[in-house]
Amino acid sequence: MKNPHANPYRNLPPMAAMAGFEAAARLSSFSLAAQELNMTQSAVSHQVRALEEHLGQPLFMRLNRRVELTDAGRDFHGTVAASLETLRLGVRRLGFYTKPGSVVLAMPPSFASGWYMPRLAQLQADHPDMEPWLVTTVEEIDLTESEVDIMVTHGRGNWDGMVSVTLFTDTVWPMCSPSLRDRMPAAPDARTFLDFPMLHDETEDDWQRWFLAEGMDGGELVNGLNFSDSGVMLDAAARGFGVCLGSVNLASERLARGELVLVGDRGMASTKPFMLVAHPRNLRHPVVIGLWDWLVAEADRDMSK
Repeated sequence: MKNPHANPYRNLPPMAAMAGFEAAARLSSFSLAAQELNMTQSAVSHQVRALEEHLGQPLFMRLNRRVELTDAGRDFHGTVAASLETLRLGVRRLGFYTKPGSVVLAMPPSFASGWYMPRLAQLQADHPDMEPWLVTTVEEIDLTESEVDIMVTHGRGNWDGMVSVTLFTDTVWPMCSPSLRDRMPAAPDARTFLDFPMLHDETEDDWQRWFLAEGMDGGELVNGLNFSDSGVMLDAAARGFGVCLGSVNLASERLARGELVLVGDRGMASTKPFMLVAHPRNLRHPVVIGLWDWLVAEADRDMSK
């Protein structure tokens, strides 16, 4: 009877044998593989033979002065080469964690493109020795288990045992492309938007709240497109697909470049602030503290404008 708890990797061939096989298969030569691996030809030949016996399958056809892969060997070489490359890259990435200036920062994609990236050059100028590794995700990360040092999240979560601070409470405002704005009255009111496609962030209810504040029930909000990422929604608005209720902070570069324009004279505070969260152990490291303080200072600078 099979043991359901048995280690599925225990019957894998030795790693050294697979490295020898991969080199011999790629170079079509045991001697060239031996030179590349700094081994003797007989050692490579022995590794390959042991691998074939382990698998119960010949992997090479031995010819006079060269070797050729069998069909099974060719199939197996693709698997082994891809696996060794994955391991090589994994080992290479480990070097990041040993660098004194490395820090892992996670945030939603929309925050990364709309707020963080426009400030990255300033971060590099202020902290030239810092090497931030950006992870973009909309999922909340368990910071007790994760390698993430600092996380930016949208909305207040349950951060018991964590250190958290509000970066800023955002303002959302109707905005659209200049070409779409040109099709609107000079002084548009709330009902004006009902004549145009509206773009919706499916994670928010901002349009409903905005129309209620304007004295409308929002029940007519059925037209337009829905997006799970507010950054993509802003891009759609800039391309003229409709009017969105967008974050003024995340749209600041598009607004400055004239790709988007604010419509009307009234914005609204978002119900979800952007939060900065970290495990206390991470804030013992100077580089993490440096990035934390820089993010807070940049957000404070924005709010003071």
